[in-house]
Amino acid sequence: GNSSSEIPPRECRPSNARRRSRKQGTMAAEGAVGAAGAAVAAGAFSYNRGNYMYDAGLRFERFSSAREYANQQAEQYRGDIRNLAALTVKKNTVWCVTSTLCMALCVALYCAGRLGLHGPSPPAWIMGLWLTNNAAAFSFMALCIFLALHAGFRAQAASAQLLTRTVRVPVPTLKQLDAARKFASEFEQESWGDIFRLPYISNNGAPKTDDAVFESDDDVEEKEKASRRRARSAPPARSKCSSWVREEFEVDRAGNVTPTGEPASAAPEHFQLYAAVQKEFYQYDMYARVCIFYGFISYFQSLAYYGLGHINIELRAFWVAYATAFVIAVLQALILRFDIIPAHGSRKQFLPRCEFLGPLAILPAAVGMSLDFQVQYDPTAIALCWIMVFIAYILQLIYNLRLLEVVLPDEAFAGLEERLGAAYLPEGWNKVPSAFYHVLYFVAPPTKLQPGQYDIVREIKEGETGAYDEVVGDSPQKSSRASPRASPRGKQVEQDGLAARPTTPFANTQHVQPWKLVAALATVLVAMWVFLITGTLVDVAIGEQALVTAPHWSRPPMTRLSLEPHELGTPLGFPWAAGDKPFLPEQMAWHEEKRHADEYSLGRRLASVPSTPAQTGAGLSAALNSLLSSIPDAAKAAALPGISHSVVWPSFFEPRLVACGTAGRMAALTPRGFGAAATVGQGGEAVAESFRLSGITHMPPLIGATWGPHAGADDGLLLVTRSGDLVACPGPRPAAAGTWACSSAVNHGLPRTLPVSEGSRLQAAAVAMLPGAVGTGGAPRLHVAMALEGEGDLVAIFVQEAESWLPVGEMRVPHSHTAAKTSLAFVGGGDILVSTAGGHVQRRRLSDGAIVGSAEHAVHSDGFAWQGACGLDDHVAHLRLRQASQAWRPEIVTAAIPMENPALFQ
Repeated sequence: GNSSSEIPPRECRPSNARRRSRKQGTMAAEGAVGAAGAAVAAGAFSYNRGNYMYDAGLRFERFSSAREYANQQAEQYRGDIRNLAALTVKKNTVWCVTSTLCMALCVALYCAGRLGLHGPSPPAWIMGLWLTNNAAAFSFMALCIFLALHAGFRAQAASAQLLTRTVRVPVPTLKQLDAARKFASEFEQESWGDIFRLPYISNNGAPKTDDAVFESDDDVEEKEKASRRRARSAPPARSKCSSWVREEFEVDRAGNVTPTGEPASAAPEHFQLYAAVQKEFYQYDMYARVCIFYGFISYFQSLAYYGLGHINIELRAFWVAYATAFVIAVLQALILRFDIIPAHGSRKQFLPRCEFLGPLAILPAAVGMSLDFQVQYDPTAIALCWIMVFIAYILQLIYNLRLLEVVLPDEAFAGLEERLGAAYLPEGWNKVPSAFYHVLYFVAPPTKLQPGQYDIVREIKEGETGAYDEVVGDSPQKSSRASPRASPRGKQVEQDGLAARPTTPFANTQHVQPWKLVAALATVLVAMWVFLITGTLVDVAIGEQALVTAPHWSRPPMTRLSLEPHELGTPLGFPWAAGDKPFLPEQMAWHEEKRHADEYSLGRRLASVPSTPAQTGAGLSAALNSLLSSIPDAAKAAALPGISHSVVWPSFFEPRLVACGTAGRMAALTPRGFGAAATVGQGGEAVAESFRLSGITHMPPLIGATWGPHAGADDGLLLVTRSGDLVACPGPRPAAAGTWACSSAVNHGLPRTLPVSEGSRLQAAAVAMLPGAVGTGGAPRLHVAMALEGEGDLVAIFVQEAESWLPVGEMRVPHSHTAAKTSLAFVGGGDILVSTAGGHVQRRRLSDGAIVGSAEHAVHSDGFAWQGACGLDDHVAHLRLRQASQAWRPEIVTAAIPMENPALFQ
């Protein structure tokens, strides 16, 4: 009973079927939950992996685009460096070239064009004004060249160093490219939370790309507010972004160098580096411009004083001296007005506007020259002359003091705003004169970026890119794949040998500062005017030539009385002061040309020198007798007169070649193909008829010509060019002013060139058709004789055999050590004629090399230049040029070569 009461009835106990059913339901629910979870996990995995792959593609594209923009901006920066350096280089190159030309003009006034070269020397006081200003012009121009060279080369060197060391295109390394690239399998390395992150439930951590985030980059408060804004779909609880997004920004954040902490508007690095170098040479650049200005105004003033001396003493034109000096004085005043502007109001001026006293000093100097050279002697006028002299010198002194004042540096540039096209100096650059502000043409790099400009190169290098702070947050986690930083740029470290901030190379030699150099030269010029004023006072007291040993007759006749014993008389030794009495013709003879002094036997200068009475022969006859007396007896006995033929030649005709025909016909040719033909030896005056050679303008100059039959033609010219080309001009000579058609000899069955190597140049050559080899008889064969440049003393002879050239022999040019020019010609059907510029003519037989005749000129003259020669019938026609004024006129001289007599003609 008890056991039965403890066991519940059967209907109250669950059956096995019900228990199995409940268990199966539980398992089904769990399976459904598991299936749903697996489906969610699979969906989240697929979704996040898709985001990962999409972000990976965009990541590399963003990396490449940023570097591409940075590379383009780096090229712009390199162009900035080139432009800044080019302005300095080109500007200073112009200064150097201009200064060099002006120095050459100054040297010309010192040497070939100096006063006293073609006449008596001028008074010492005008030479002091002229030569001192000329020396100042030369000195300032020389200093300008050195300053400009330093500025130009320093700018070019800085540009080259920056372009090759610092301002480089930021090309990413392979390591950076690998860090920016993502493999699909790397998704497995991400955290589980990022792999299975559920969208819309947890924060995606992606940066905001809407305009509200970056709408005000310059306003810090607005930027912070924008950075705190969240996407509407993201819960605010989580601030951690996906690991691959964070890693991407950490890689970019790493950069290449340590950030300098400069504001975003700071000037790019290349501007800062170039400005640091430019600060060292900007004074050289600016003071080179000041020096060239000082050089020019000094040269203008010296030219005015030079004109006063030249026009009054040598040209003797009273009014012209004033007109010329006035024009140059006005020019100098205009240049002064153009370059020197009124000084800054903050600068005190001691000599305002006194720069115009320089041009004004020319007027009293002009008056002084007129008084010094007046016709009638007047002591009052001489005293007034001295007054004008001292006025001119004092004006020069004050004028140069003013130039010294304006060349000193000042602080007037401080506070000036930068204007387009105007010079601008950053703060602290004040070692320049403000009076030349508008002509300095100087551009300094900007000190900050302009609105709307960004330095993406700096962002790439320093790592300040994108929305790093928003993505990573306050506690960024560095990725192992982030690029390591390079050496810090903010420290003074060496980068490939170039200091990040250059130091001054002249720190221990401050005396080489440009303003000190220019000011020193200007100070010396002031001191020289004080010295000259003192010296002029001494001249007034003791006489102009009391302290020199120069002969007094080298001075011009002056109206002012000199102190004895200085400047008394002339070489004839007159005991009165020059200008005190009317001048005698004997006195003026010396001062006109300063020659023939040895023909006078009177005076103190010749009293102790035994003199020989001048020969009183009959003019030209006596001169010829004197000339012949200096010729050795053997040469005088051998002298043969040549026949100079009277020929009327064309204008502007200076031939170098001559070719002889038959019956007295001959033609003279220029190296470029203009010629004239005449018939000589028939008595009277011959008129040369001009002609032109066509078809040779593209060829080198002609050096040889032969007139005669060739290649089956009865008549014509055979020509040789300097490079060895053979040219044929068949047919008879054209009518007057006609054209003789020429072409390459190969068109007429002759060789194209002579037997010379390519690139060789000939000094002399001759070609001719001779009967048989070396003129021994037989079928006509082409012969050539030629001398190469550099081997002009050796003549090589060839003959054409079939299609080749065969050597015949070689011969030496007579007197080759003195022959500057050689001419060759074939004469007599088998002889060669060699003539030299020294006048030697030699005829040799080709068959055996024997000398048929040899002669030379007995009398040489600098007024003649002997050119080519040719055989004219049984004589030799020799072309010579005679100097007539500034031109050379051709002449034809014929003579027969003697067999034994060594002289030809005179």
